[in-house]
Amino acid sequence: MSPSLPPPPLRVLISGAGIAGPALALHLTRLPPPLKCVITVVERHPTLRNNGQQIDLRGQGVDSMRKLHMEPAVRALIVHEPGLRLLDRRGRLQAYLAGNKSGKGAQSFSAEWEIMRGDLCQLLHDATKDLEGVRYEFGKAVERIEQDGEGKAPATVTFSDGTVGEYDLVVGCDGLSSRVRRRMFTDGRPDGVVPVGMWTSYYTIPPEEGDTDDATWCHYPGGRFVMTRRDRPDCRRVYLAYSGKDESILRRLKHGTLAEQKEAWADVFRPDQMDAHGIKRYLDGLHSAHAEDFYSVEFAQVKLDSWSSGRATLVGDAGYCPAPLTGMGTSLALAGAYVLAGEIARGCGKVREEGQNPWDAIPAALAAYEKTLRPFVTDVQNVPTKRIVSILTPQSNWAISLLRWILWFVTATKIDQLAGRFGSDDRGGWQLPDYPELVVPKEEE
Repeated sequence: MSPSLPPPPLRVLISGAGIAGPALALHLTRLPPPLKCVITVVERHPTLRNNGQQIDLRGQGVDSMRKLHMEPAVRALIVHEPGLRLLDRRGRLQAYLAGNKSGKGAQSFSAEWEIMRGDLCQLLHDATKDLEGVRYEFGKAVERIEQDGEGKAPATVTFSDGTVGEYDLVVGCDGLSSRVRRRMFTDGRPDGVVPVGMWTSYYTIPPEEGDTDDATWCHYPGGRFVMTRRDRPDCRRVYLAYSGKDESILRRLKHGTLAEQKEAWADVFRPDQMDAHGIKRYLDGLHSAHAEDFYSVEFAQVKLDSWSSGRATLVGDAGYCPAPLTGMGTSLALAGAYVLAGEIARGCGKVREEGQNPWDAIPAALAAYEKTLRPFVTDVQNVPTKRIVSILTPQSNWAISLLRWILWFVTATKIDQLAGRFGSDDRGGWQLPDYPELVVPKEEE
């Protein structure tokens, strides 16, 4: 192909319209001319899922967010959560961890960049939905991917509505239970999902007079806790957690209907509703929570030997979910989207300058994406998840008392503030690469 002739657009399919998918779409619209993309984002839900709970950005995730050139828009939506209150079962304050909002040092539980998942999804969707070459299709999912293993030819994708398309690049950004991941690897390898031994549920309840803007955290024996957060005045977010071994409860959480999952969570906390602070209110709210607002999930990591196969790859939780307890899921998703787009811009642009079809370099770009990002992912995932779960969800009253005392001591002696001042949220020695090949229009700077 002559360098004087513009190449045909790169046909990209992105599965998932959450955070990683739209972020990748935005970066790919910035490929260096004359490289262009035609991007289709499919989402199995009929509408944009702009709900969900509070998430945060830390360390390299903040740098990745800034690479989107959307910092003012993101900052306008941050949740102003002052800190975290550790309570006993009667609602009495045991310790207080203030948030670090200075923009310097390590963040505490309440980070500087707290934002509702739905707000960030909506922001990214709005930033991409009208861009030239980007199209969203809702109520549609990937059913089958056919391609050669070496990626020498485009992939053929069959969708849930029976339509078929051919793509130069297929990207799964569809979360922990990724359909793309399950259809990419057909050689019998494990799915890569590694549970860490903890279940959580999330839902919203009406506010009451006296509700604090702080997050609250209260433990109960048997590997249970309740957490609340308040991102705006007209609601209160409830988080229930369980790391117990009751087979009846676990079976319903794993395989039950929505009603059965709710009943299982009610069974987890029902013994406490008469003598513990707020439990009756939370269980009443659980039963009345709308289906679209209630979410129950088992914490897990995704660990794969490779994130790519042929012309298909994975970004975010679909390929390397770190488990929410690391606090780095969103940060990894944004970093992954940026690195993938950057390696495509760099590798395909170089091949284009040599007079070849730039999209022949997609497999090499996918390999470079993994080589570049893998150290960061490994560092984030390299935490003792089961030990952390055992600390976060003590099984006995004695262990709960010990945890409360430790947190009281840490906050009373201001060790947490010293750690924040002199620490850092950057993970390991990995630095976000710079890709000048990604050209940002002046109106977006």
